Amino acid sequence: MIGRLLRSLSSGPLLSLFFGCIFFGVMIKQGVFPQLLIPSHDYDYVLENGLKEGQHIKGELFYSLGGFASEKSYTQYENSRTASKTTGYYYMIPVGEDGIAAVFVRKADLDAMERLTGETYEYLKGGDIPQTEVHVEGVALKMDKNLKGLESAFRDELAYLGYTEGDVDEMLSSWSDSECLVIYGPAQMSTMYVMTAIAFVLVLIGVFFLARNYRREVEYDEERESGISNIGNRPNGMSGTSYTTYYTNE
Repeated sequence: MIGRLLRSLSSGPLLSLFFGCIFFGVMIKQGVFPQLLIPSHDYDYVLENGLKEGQHIKGELFYSLGGFASEKSYTQYENSRTASKTTGYYYMIPVGEDGIAAVFVRKADLDAMERLTGETYEYLKGGDIPQTEVHVEGVALKMDKNLKGLESAFRDELAYLGYTEGDVDEMLSSWSDSECLVIYGPAQMSTMYVMTAIAFVLVLIGVFFLARNYRREVEYDEERESGISNIGNRPNGMSGTSYTTYYTNE
């Protein structure tokens, strides 16, 4: 069986499987796959139940407690690097009854989040309910595991707001899975969905051709064992043969 499987391998299926795995690897490194494929919860659910690591969150934010960090990217070369470019911002949002978590916001949504933050604090002072909503989609990730340095900025901001370490730990234990969590998704979520579709297609193509080649190998071996073998019709896998036709009389 293993021999047949090895003979079934050819450059086409191997390349398809290889690039499919590359796409999956990129998404796993982002920390949002395969969670993006599971059913999502909206912000109403998060406000009522708190936030758990690995949850897929999708919907409109209608409260914001202010920003505390930004995300910058650059390209590193051997002796130099490009200028840093801001790709997004991190804001605090209420979760559960009295918990706080973070959310990644695209650069294009900065003005709306600032407006929502102002409306939220006015509402807390007795004003009207916020009217601004900001769409977000992402997966709840541990800050210290996936985004280096973000947790310290998060805790510093909580301390600035008057929370003690004990307050923070109690809050996280009650509403954030005992972790500093952030709802994080790439700036272009549509790109992730396209990559997911491409990865699945590539893997399925690779598996299809691998199965087809294996089936041909089985048929070839059965013909050879029956005493009649047409080498010219041998499957074109990794191993090659001469194109000689012969018959064996029993």
